[in-house]
Amino acid sequence: MSAKGVWRGRGPLWRVGLVLVVVLVLAAGLVTAALVTDVDGDPPGVEAAPALPAPAPGLEAATADAPAPDPAALGRILGPLADVPAAGDLTARVVDDATGQVLWERRPTDARVPASTVKLLTAVAALSRLPADARADTVLAEGAEPDTLVVVPGGDPTMSGGAEAGPLFPGAGTIPRAAEVVRSAGLRPARIVVDPGPYTGPALGPGWSPAEIAAGNIAPVQPWMLDGGRLDPADVYSPRSPEPMLAAGRALALALDLGPERVRLAEAPVQAGRELGRVPSAPLTERLRSMLLHSDNVLAETLCREVALDRSPEKRADFAAGTAAVLEILAERGIDVSGVHLDDCSGMSPGNRVSAAVLTDVLRLAAGPDATREMRDLLDALPIAAASGTLADRYSGPSASGAGWVRAKTGTLSDTSALAGTVTSADGRTMSFALLSSGTNPAAARPALDRIAAALRDCGCR
Repeated sequence: MSAKGVWRGRGPLWRVGLVLVVVLVLAAGLVTAALVTDVDGDPPGVEAAPALPAPAPGLEAATADAPAPDPAALGRILGPLADVPAAGDLTARVVDDATGQVLWERRPTDARVPASTVKLLTAVAALSRLPADARADTVLAEGAEPDTLVVVPGGDPTMSGGAEAGPLFPGAGTIPRAAEVVRSAGLRPARIVVDPGPYTGPALGPGWSPAEIAAGNIAPVQPWMLDGGRLDPADVYSPRSPEPMLAAGRALALALDLGPERVRLAEAPVQAGRELGRVPSAPLTERLRSMLLHSDNVLAETLCREVALDRSPEKRADFAAGTAAVLEILAERGIDVSGVHLDDCSGMSPGNRVSAAVLTDVLRLAAGPDATREMRDLLDALPIAAASGTLADRYSGPSASGAGWVRAKTGTLSDTSALAGTVTSADGRTMSFALLSSGTNPAAARPALDRIAAALRDCGCR
């Protein structure tokens, strides 16, 4: 357990050795993960099969074609699983994606600590407000002082320090690309000044502990950093830099043959002259995928600031502006957020409060029959049970039937465990669910929540 009560389940990264293919489930509208074995050539004497069209994986809207579970039958199965001591003090809701009918619930409107399931709210707000190809640009410009390079950050924490984007942030810009922009413009800077960019206020959120920087959970939220501030860009759990923007500036200085002492962070906006060029981030959908798959707290905070800046471009953004923008957009989408309290957009703060009902309402914006193509991208970005992201090493043993079928966002703090996502039943009916547990060790609670979600997969319940 790390400082300030954050439990991380730290361990070596689990690497999947199998190929997962997204398969359309037309009646249910959700994809599943299927194993494929590729055989080279055909047996002698067997005519080659005709070539098939290239697959076009994607998510279809939920439909009412498959039989729906009976709530009473489902309750008889889920009730005992929810009553085990390992599940702790559990609040929950399960809804039918096609109709919105509540299939099972337990105190669903109680506002609880949601941990990282808050990222679902952040993702839906971003997809509702920003275009799918939205990018955050890092601007490079000449300074008013001769031989000065000014970096104007735009809110990109994913830039890579290497020649290619790192494995955690596909499509990210790179420091070598930034250096090439400067050289191609004919500038040979003697110094680099980094503008403070569009953020204001504290760099650590309410309830955040500085110890979590070394633990790898957070970096100070600044509008420019490399690999989310990680010291090892390939390790999700890597310790992070306490000064990520300064570290990014020094990496650019090295690429431009300058010493690290030639980099300065400005406290006030810097007067800049000719723009030399920009280094864009990956598009929004790719960044949302990285945020959800790896539960990246820094990326969540910068994305909600991006939403806030889009709504109020004349104002610099802080934690309060980001959370307010998320809640306002959800309210505009018809979500009742009257009982929701957010201190941050990542779920790191123990002061956050969200109910299971709100989480399932948010999920149905992506899983329901009226969901847009862009909104369904959220489901495609969720970790897959036993296959990817924060669910890669879960769903074995008693919950193994959920492997490949459960797509969900995880959430873990010291005495809080959460799981919220979608699942397709054995009859082909899709459901959204939210499970919020407190008062028990996450090492015990998480398998209990996994068994509930796996039971949704197993059950026709008619």
